[in-house]
Amino acid sequence: MNLASGNEINVTPETQGLPVLLVEPDPASRDQLVQLLEKDGYRIDTVETIAQLLDRDNWSDYFLIILEYHLPDGSTQEILPRLKGVAPHAELLVITSQSKIENMILAFRNGIADYFLKPIDPDLFLSSLRRILESKAVSSELRQTQAHLKAIVETAIEAIITINRRGIVKSFNPAAEKMFGYSASEIINQNVSLLTPSPTRENHDQYIAHYLETGEPTIIGARRELKACRRDGSIFPIELSVTDLPQFGIFAGIIADISERKRAERRQKELTRAIAVAGQQERRHLADILHDHLQQVLVGVRIHLEIARNDTPEGAIKQTLTRADELLNQGIEITRSLTAEMNPIVLHEEGLPTALEWLSHKMKERYKLIVTLDLDPRANPQTELKKVVLYECIRELLFNVVKHSQTTEAQIRMSLLSEEEIEIVVSDQGIGFDPQQLGHEISDASGIGLSNIEFRLSLIKGRFWLESSQGQGTNARIVAPLYSEESKTAN
Repeated sequence: MNLASGNEINVTPETQGLPVLLVEPDPASRDQLVQLLEKDGYRIDTVETIAQLLDRDNWSDYFLIILEYHLPDGSTQEILPRLKGVAPHAELLVITSQSKIENMILAFRNGIADYFLKPIDPDLFLSSLRRILESKAVSSELRQTQAHLKAIVETAIEAIITINRRGIVKSFNPAAEKMFGYSASEIINQNVSLLTPSPTRENHDQYIAHYLETGEPTIIGARRELKACRRDGSIFPIELSVTDLPQFGIFAGIIADISERKRAERRQKELTRAIAVAGQQERRHLADILHDHLQQVLVGVRIHLEIARNDTPEGAIKQTLTRADELLNQGIEITRSLTAEMNPIVLHEEGLPTALEWLSHKMKERYKLIVTLDLDPRANPQTELKKVVLYECIRELLFNVVKHSQTTEAQIRMSLLSEEEIEIVVSDQGIGFDPQQLGHEISDASGIGLSNIEFRLSLIKGRFWLESSQGQGTNARIVAPLYSEESKTAN
């Protein structure tokens, strides 16, 4: 039979140059197959025996290996398992002139793609090759997709876990290993409830069973905040998103550790509360000054003006008005002092170092606190926001020295920490405190001021911490950027 007879075959880009190894000892059959394959664009290598077949090292080159079932030095059936090992990516196709059904069954059991009896029908033969080619292309795409998905899962920041319908872990990516402290080999084939705390752990299988029975989702298809359990037993908050993949019989979960977010939320709540209390204290401080000083001065002025209105002697009126004028001057001085203490003009006109010199005089004058200054003029922030924030923080720290340190001396050192940062240290040699007893960054003793400082410094991306011990005084350190983001960009 002439295999080239029949419909004209056109070479296609899909078949052009694809390598095929033909193992056929019969010259006539070999030539006919070569003619057919070349007409469809394949590139053919031919051998006649098993020995010639196995004498090669380029197995990865072949798309297809076509074998006559009976060869001069043995049966193809004997080498099919070996071929699947040395050429795992090549498809195997068997041709034979013997129609024994048991040979066909054995061949298919060994993973061949197709089986043809001679004489071969050209259309069926080429159709089979096209089907093999299409199937291989789909398999290749599937392998590439699987490899791509695996790479995404393996490098994902979030933990990704898959479980089957019984809650058994089937995959556990590196991010999950890092998050939970288990290696993949330890957790795969274990129940996923191992990663949950009580009472969720004891009821987890019931949740899955309820969903499979009713289809009512509690976690499936939504983001939920839950608790998880690490290998060391520690409990931490997570955000879990679960997808049901029924076509694969699995649930896929994406897990994010939200410990930092929860800490930030708690910290924000604490700061909000502390700032509200600090604002109330500021208002109380202003109210005390107004009540104890300015209000009394103004009442005195009113009394003297009333006396002046009722007095008839000219000398008495003049004396009364003079006293009223003195009281008004005192009131003006109180308001000026209060305004200057809260936000001194010198801060804006001369800069932070000069404002700190003014503040040191006021602390000595009002609170008998002697403040020693060591100020590097290069460590002088230029933006208004930074100057105001740092001044307010230093003032708050000096108030803490007055209230808590039981000393009459303090030091302020301001220096360049680097080309882009400054460091300010407010220190005293007072009674100090045990940082362990502080508990957290906000305390009843000085927490209002400290929280206020941390909040203000957050506005300029600054950092703050305390160093102290019982009887050894306290160092309060502030580190802040010297320049604004805008000025760095401009430079």
